[in-house]
Amino acid sequence: MSSSKWKGVLALVFSAGIFIAGQGLAADTVKIVHIDPFSGPFKDVGDRHYMGVQFAVDEINSQGGLLGKKVELFGEDSQLKPDFAARKALKAVMQDGATVIMQNISTAVAQAIMNVAEKNKVVQVSHATYSDSLTGKDFNRIFFRTCYTTGQFARAFAEYFKTQPYRKFYLINMDYVFGHAVADDFIAAMKKVIPDVQIVGNDFHPLATKDFAPYISKIIASGAEVVYTGNYGTDLETLMKHAAQLGMKARWASNQLDDPVVLSNIREYALGAIAVTLYSPNVETTKNKIFMEKWHSKFKDTKHPWPAGAHFGQVYNGCMFFFEAVKKAKSIDPEAVIKAWEGMEYEGVMGKMTMRACDHQTLQPLIISEIQAKSAFYPFPFLGKPVMVPAERIAIPPNETGNPRCK
Repeated sequence: MSSSKWKGVLALVFSAGIFIAGQGLAADTVKIVHIDPFSGPFKDVGDRHYMGVQFAVDEINSQGGLLGKKVELFGEDSQLKPDFAARKALKAVMQDGATVIMQNISTAVAQAIMNVAEKNKVVQVSHATYSDSLTGKDFNRIFFRTCYTTGQFARAFAEYFKTQPYRKFYLINMDYVFGHAVADDFIAAMKKVIPDVQIVGNDFHPLATKDFAPYISKIIASGAEVVYTGNYGTDLETLMKHAAQLGMKARWASNQLDDPVVLSNIREYALGAIAVTLYSPNVETTKNKIFMEKWHSKFKDTKHPWPAGAHFGQVYNGCMFFFEAVKKAKSIDPEAVIKAWEGMEYEGVMGKMTMRACDHQTLQPLIISEIQAKSAFYPFPFLGKPVMVPAERIAIPPNETGNPRCK
């Protein structure tokens, strides 16, 4: 046999050895890959999402693991690029043995990863990707969502604002799928609930915009009473700072102002803003008190002493719901998990969560709060008294999801 053929045989044997060893290791572990931006302007958001997942993983491991197996978590940087993220997902599954994919930021990234998850038969879970289309017209049965959607928090705001005197609204959002979904769903919900509402502006801007002055000038000229935005991270901070510096008087409404990092940076600029969230330290359920104590005990001397916002509390809550579904399934096999999780109810840290069977969308209460100057948790403005909006008042009716399974 030629030397080149021997090399080929040896390479094959070596590869097979790695595969067999990997399979043996995989039998004792459940590997989860978390794909989010771990570089670039939204790195901090991705890092904190990862921190929330890691806390949940540590907790399940402290309880003996998942189905008696240790859960291993590792991260891959999406760079907020769908094709790049899909390649990272494929590598995680094929080379690193991931049997679960978790991903949060970007609807486009979630859609790209869905193809990988479906072809390789692994469950994909999102705790913070909000466009309704993911569980609607773009539904994939391998995908589950444990957070709210743009349609759900639009309905929550409509329920709130119908009791308020404001009728002139201006919308400003990031110019990609999520931003457009935020705007479209808000307009639809408000017009349905408040017939005399006026949408006096609707702008979209590039991600990581540095100068919002041209947009703020238009908002001020419009006479808007409330500005609604789905901006997050640096784009939310910069937008609100520039608005204050240019003298904008309209109130803010936001589905991202539960973020203590943003609030610590903009401080008084956020006072009076109306925030909608899935998680608040102010909600006094027994489960939340226990969760808060555990988190604070571990992180009290860090810059994240409390698990506020989508990055920590919301992500943790979603992970624990997923772990309970796997326990019910008694398997990590996607088909078993799908069967077990569809229609399942779970008592989360904020109350009852239900995984709707037809679209794999979690139904749960939302919280509306005004940003106030003082709180029991932070030395800067933060969420005030929580107003709980029941799940049934904000759920998108099945026949309005665009999902053919929900008709």
